[in-house]
Amino acid sequence: MYWGKYLKRQLGLFLTLIVGMSLFLCTFFLWQLPMTSLLNASLLFLLMLIIYATIDYQKFRHEQRYLGDLQSENAQISTKLAAQMQRDKAFMDIMRVWTHQMKVPLASLDLIAQTRLPELQKQTFELENYLTILLEYLRVQNITTDFRFEVVNIRELVNMVIKKYAAQFIHKDLKVIIVGEATIQTDAKWLAVAVEQIINNAVKYTETGGVRIEITDQQLRITDSGIGILASDLPRLFSHGFTGYNGRLDKKSSGLGLYLSKLVLNKLSCDITVTSKIDVGTTVVIGFLTLK
Repeated sequence: MYWGKYLKRQLGLFLTLIVGMSLFLCTFFLWQLPMTSLLNASLLFLLMLIIYATIDYQKFRHEQRYLGDLQSENAQISTKLAAQMQRDKAFMDIMRVWTHQMKVPLASLDLIAQTRLPELQKQTFELENYLTILLEYLRVQNITTDFRFEVVNIRELVNMVIKKYAAQFIHKDLKVIIVGEATIQTDAKWLAVAVEQIINNAVKYTETGGVRIEITDQQLRITDSGIGILASDLPRLFSHGFTGYNGRLDKKSSGLGLYLSKLVLNKLSCDITVTSKIDVGTTVVIGFLTLK
């Protein structure tokens, strides 16, 4: 395995030995000396050379393995350090965004607490949602977080999320249609976190019509009749803190919901795809193929 490197390292020594043996051979030949003596001496020298090369090669191989282990450990440490730095940066970005987002509903609560109860409920719900996003993000990033996989009824899970957003659906007079039923092996709590962020976006960006949810053994399809997403925004939709054009229209958008959903679904070995048309609506598909 290491013979090539070893021969390169000892190339000068071996060339010197070959040249020396050649000179001895020429000397014996020119002076017509007995070749038997040269042959015996050469065999003895060759034996010593083989013993030396074997011992030296074993030392060289041990050194190379040790260096290889050091390089491997160094690469692992560098990778872990880079990942930790990335997580720290992402955490600080989230904290900055989250802190800013808290100011909006809190300011609204202060102004409308005594006069506009429905609006108060809406702002309180948004405040709770922002807190949920932060807490779930911190939990899913924690390496000690456990995922408990069990048989989960997807329709019941979806109904639970829809029930949480019932007030928002009623306030906007949006319809909810749920079709199909399936059970899969997954973590109910974390899948609900991912689905909730998708439902939250569907309600937030839909003013008329409603949301249609289709459930099969292979996927969960959530389609809304909202304002849609620009085609140029789709490739970066799951990037950290990315809000896109819709986020600029909605000043309260944090760009963290879909990022959290993608993070959670990756942990659950699910895939997620989004298709959309402006002023037509958006369809989000969560694939369950790897979980069956």
